Amino acid sequence: MQEQQVFIEQMLGQYGWMIITAFALLVGRKAIESVISSLTVFIGDDLNTDDVVLLSADMSEPRPARVVRCGIFKTIFFVYDIGCANGKPFVKGGTKLAIQNDKLKDYVIEKPLPMLDLSKWDNCEEDAK
Repeated sequence: MQEQQVFIEQMLGQYGWMIITAFALLVGRKAIESVISSLTVFIGDDLNTDDVVLLSADMSEPRPARVVRCGIFKTIFFVYDIGCANGKPFVKGGTKLAIQNDKLKDYVIEKPLPMLDLSKWDNCEEDAK
């Protein structure tokens, strides 16, 4: 019994740090993945403060939104409600939406392109086939 106890104490002393590290990695794997995906959004240039985007979840109708803050762990959007009066759209209200950066992959985020000036090609001719 004494020999077994000494053997276990030696093994824990020698390999204990490996066991603790393996346990921490298994338990903290999700947290590590979350931090990495959050940092890619925070450091990346895909979403920036004041970007106007179309935001939708679960293939629903996209709603216009503005990125208010892009933090390390979450991104804040103002999502607008659009109304119509006399045939013209207007912003009638909205909501504040906070999404964790690792959950942004579950949303469809479209960033509309700026209008392209086509006046240079006003006098174009059709291509002959």
